[in-house]
Amino acid sequence: MAVLFLLLLFLCGLPQAETDSIQAIYVVLGEALELPCPSPPALNGDEFLSWFHSPAAGSSTALVAHIQVARPSRDPGKPRRESRLTLLGNYSLWLEGSKAGDAGRYWCAVLGQRYRYQNWRVYDVSVLRGSQFSARAADGSSCSVLLCSVVPARSLDSVTWQEGKGPVKGDVQSFWGDGATLLLVCPGEGLPEPRARKPGIIRCLVPQNKGISFSLAGEKVG
Repeated sequence: MAVLFLLLLFLCGLPQAETDSIQAIYVVLGEALELPCPSPPALNGDEFLSWFHSPAAGSSTALVAHIQVARPSRDPGKPRRESRLTLLGNYSLWLEGSKAGDAGRYWCAVLGQRYRYQNWRVYDVSVLRGSQFSARAADGSSCSVLLCSVVPARSLDSVTWQEGKGPVKGDVQSFWGDGATLLLVCPGEGLPEPRARKPGIIRCLVPQNKGISFSLAGEKVG
């Protein structure tokens, strides 16, 4: 009954979160993610905490976790192995091995008879992916094509490309599109291809210091 009451309350029109209260979160494809839901400042003891997920593709909303706040959850601080998406003992939502379909909006609500924290924490989760290709320049030299993309598609104007702690070496061109950024790396002009550069790691960095690493001597390294 408590779950039914909560869903009815949600469907009848809970107020939307203010734009400035939505936190943008990036997670690299395959990595784990923890979304905090700290305890509200005041509780009456009858509240239920719930986590919701609205996928980036589609408008459906799913109830992914539900628990009475006064009742401690199992194995505090540790995810249950049988599920990729589970509730921790501190009420955070834990996502194991993120996939593109996990992108979207997540929010926790703490609702009771007296206190109602309807959009207590709201997160827009984007999944970051990387791809690497090879290409030939007009002069026949071998180039690397590095691609960073996010799901759902959003502006990546804040992305930076780095090699070590500095800019990428060689003849470099960058391109931006809707939800993706591409870096073309070719040997430096006037240098023989084998001596143009040593194998190195190039990173595509987004806010929160999240990023994809590429090895010019091989494939994407994560």
